Amino acid sequence: MKTIRLILGDQLNQNHSWFNTIDNDVVYLMAEMRQETDYVKHHIQKVVAFFLAMRNFKKDLSHQGHHFIYLELNDPNNLQDLEKVISMCIKENDVEKFEYQLPDEYRLDQQLLQICESLEIKSSCVDTEHFYTTRFELKDFYKGKKQMVMENFYRMMRKKHQIMMINDQPEGGKWNFDQNNRKKWTGQPAIPSEKKFNQDVLEIIQEVKKANV
Repeated sequence: MKTIRLILGDQLNQNHSWFNTIDNDVVYLMAEMRQETDYVKHHIQKVVAFFLAMRNFKKDLSHQGHHFIYLELNDPNNLQDLEKVISMCIKENDVEKFEYQLPDEYRLDQQLLQICESLEIKSSCVDTEHFYTTRFELKDFYKGKKQMVMENFYRMMRKKHQIMMINDQPEGGKWNFDQNNRKKWTGQPAIPSEKKFNQDVLEIIQEVKKANV
């Protein structure tokens, strides 16, 4: 079954289970869209960083053998609207199924639900696999409870993932050290210097300016 899988700009997880196997019937769709640059005003560093990360992600996975449709910002085939881009790619590639990863943003979540309802082919969604929690884990945990104390959820997650735990008790004998964290910083330990990555982003900057983003 020919399948298109959508990857959004904040879903660049090479360890996602989607990429465990190379399938010639699966094509990954990525697009740099005005829909995403224009719905609110973004700092140019954020826009450039997103596009550079998306392009590097596509490049790396293509070298591994995965198949991509990638629409850059000024590509004449880029319709700059998510629903139009998806519909065009489905039609041009005789796709039988559309898949996507659950978005982290409500706006996109609702848009993708509406898009799937309008499609004439099968569709489904999967977890992004980049959070400790599943989408409804917090909601399910507090279901039926009268008090929503974050500390209780925090402790459950510590136990579930065995984070700083010895058997069923917290390492160090305490669940948190909030009192210590409220103390004034004395200058020690020293603040580490930032990590710098040298990247030539002039080409993307010129593309962003050309598009009047």
